[in-house]
Amino acid sequence: MKKLPILILFLIISCAPAQTDKKINFSKDLTFEEFKSNLKVYVNNNDYPNIDE
Repeated sequence: MKKLPILILFLIISCAPAQTDKKINFSKDLTFEEFKSNLKVYVNNNDYPNIDE
């Protein structure tokens, strides 16, 4: 019974959202070329692993 609160606390701490330094605004007023360039910047700056390896 004492293990349940520790497990819940561990899960809450480990599931915290990641902090990013650069914020990219994908607003509705962008042209397609601006959206494409912002998307390229976002893809190059994210921390996700490459699944092609």
